[in-house]
Amino acid sequence: MRFSLGICSLLLLTFGFATYAAPTPNCVSQAEMLQIAQHFTQFRTLANKGEYCYDGSHESHLIAGLMFMRADQFAGNMPNSPDELFSGTFKTNWYQYFIGRINDISIETSCAKGVGAYVFMFGNTMYVCPMLLSENFTALDRASVMMHEARHIDGFPHMTCTRGPRQGLQGACDNRISDHGSYGVTVETYAQFAVYAENVHPAARAYARSSAVVYADEAFEAPVRVNRQQQLMLLTTQGEFHTLNLIGGVKTAKLGKAPAQGRISMRAQHMILYPDDKALPSKYVFARDEGDLNQGAGDISVEYNSLTPQLRADWVDVHIGAQWSARVMKTKVKVGCDPRSDSTTELATNGETPASLLYPNGYDRAVKSAHVAMASGKIFDMGCDGSGRAYLRASPLVLDQRYKRIHKAGTDVVGLTADGRLFKITGSTSTPLQTSLDGRVYEIAPNQSVDFFPVN
Repeated sequence: MRFSLGICSLLLLTFGFATYAAPTPNCVSQAEMLQIAQHFTQFRTLANKGEYCYDGSHESHLIAGLMFMRADQFAGNMPNSPDELFSGTFKTNWYQYFIGRINDISIETSCAKGVGAYVFMFGNTMYVCPMLLSENFTALDRASVMMHEARHIDGFPHMTCTRGPRQGLQGACDNRISDHGSYGVTVETYAQFAVYAENVHPAARAYARSSAVVYADEAFEAPVRVNRQQQLMLLTTQGEFHTLNLIGGVKTAKLGKAPAQGRISMRAQHMILYPDDKALPSKYVFARDEGDLNQGAGDISVEYNSLTPQLRADWVDVHIGAQWSARVMKTKVKVGCDPRSDSTTELATNGETPASLLYPNGYDRAVKSAHVAMASGKIFDMGCDGSGRAYLRASPLVLDQRYKRIHKAGTDVVGLTADGRLFKITGSTSTPLQTSLDGRVYEIAPNQSVDFFPVN
């Protein structure tokens, strides 16, 4: 995502981007290793030893990524999407495309925060960073990154973003998806996997759907056309997911069961569940009974899961933007304003107790602020100012009652009260929304469906 002095690199600016692919065998046959070593001679010694078994090392994760590209299978017919998500430009054999441009892979010992891999435009070596070779990333991520970096060799650098969630970040955007540059490859690989990959775990397919849309929405100067419908997701006190659609009336539809009750924090298009039972870890959650992913849901989720249940109980809510994040706790908030640094600023709440985050203007990763509802009923603004300094201050937002959560879908702003009722909010005025779930709604979150992606 960065381009300077001939360097093109992929920055993973979503605070620990990670996905899940179908389980792979624990070992690679010698025959496969010999095939890999024919092109990447650095693996010749390993191939000559016989079967290679994954051991969790950086080299092991790299080989797993190569094997994913070699072994993954797709449907024979892969029609283009009616929008710009999938043009089929890179739908031929991923591995052959990659080795046609990269003939050496170097594992680097250190890289700037957020950098997954990079290449020099004048060479055929791909440099891979430690973060991409960790347990938080899987073979699908690495395959997408490898395709992304290989595209740079064809002469496609990045540019500095002038708009959107990545505004001001050097080399974090391509101009148009129709140019079929490196971020075009990223969108295409996730979209192709989501729709046409065979023998795929449902959670992997669901995550790939969201990942394709995230990059389409954030990595291009010209807006990408994606045919979608905005709606809201409801989690009930019975642990059921329902959609809420306000187009042409108030309609709900049951989808599936949640693995646990809790709060949902958004990470771009992904939902992360922080269970009320503090003995349970936070994780990606899917609404249609797709199951679980087998890795952490980003850096903040991993941090949370490393804590004892007693310390987890101090966490109230989490905000994840494209270039900033916040951990909202009972007596303070910890705000990170620099996406290239792990540093955060602690801000005291001065006697107020945070209760939840509200998004009356919609959850927008480009906006560097969010509303914090306090237990007292007061509302504060939290975020990062134009100089990159964190702040927490009284908000001018006025509401006519207290809300546990507020989200926006399209032009509709919906609030959830502590007693499980929904209201449509216009300005500062609330109007009840009558549904069959009255009194049983526990949490709401934004949700969208995309025409190209079939769902169960």
